Amino acid sequence: MKLSIFVGDIADAPADALCTSTNSRLTLMMGTGASIRARGGVAVARACEALAPLPPGAARATTAGALPCKITIHCVASDANHHSSEAIVRSCVTNALACADDAACATVAMPIFGTGHARFAFAASARAMALTALAVSTRVCEVKFVTNDDERVEELREILQTVTGRPVEVERSAAAEPEAESFWSDVYSLDVR
Repeated sequence: MKLSIFVGDIADAPADALCTSTNSRLTLMMGTGASIRARGGVAVARACEALAPLPPGAARATTAGALPCKITIHCVASDANHHSSEAIVRSCVTNALACADDAACATVAMPIFGTGHARFAFAASARAMALTALAVSTRVCEVKFVTNDDERVEELREILQTVTGRPVEVERSAAAEPEAESFWSDVYSLDVR
C-alpha cells in the first residue's frame, strides 16, 4: 500500500473515499466533518443522522452527496468525554478501510484522527494510523493523509517515511495555494494610511 500526504481541505483531496473525524452523534459541525457537510450537502448530513449514535472507533460509509468521490466515511475519533487514544485511532483506520473495501475504493483520504477537538498528539496519531494502514488486509491501494497545517507537513512526512522506509509524496490542493498575481494585486490594493 502507498502512503502519501495531501495538504489542503479534505473535500479537495482526490480520492475514491473521503473520511471525516467526528463524534458519536456524527453531527459534522467542526473540522473535516464541517467541510464534508458543506461541500457534500444535505444528503450527507441526513445519512449521518440515520446512523447515529456510534461507538468510539466506529466508521460508517454514506453517500458523498455533491462531492466528486464515491463515498464519505465517518469515523468516531473520540469518546464521550471528547478524548481520543491510540486504540480509537487504530480502530478508525481499520474500520474505514473495511468500508472502503465494501465500496471498491482504491484510494482513501484520511485526516489525522483525534487531533482536533479531542487533542490527541499529532505524531502519535499519525504513526498509529500509518502502522495500522500497512498492517490491515485491504484492497485499498493508497491512503492519503490529509493536513491543512503547513507547519505539520514535514513532521508528517518524516513519520510516514520512517514507518514505510521509503520517500513519501506530498500533493498540495490547488485551492490552498494562492495565485501569485491575485496575491500581489491584493497586497497592492490595500489602503495604507
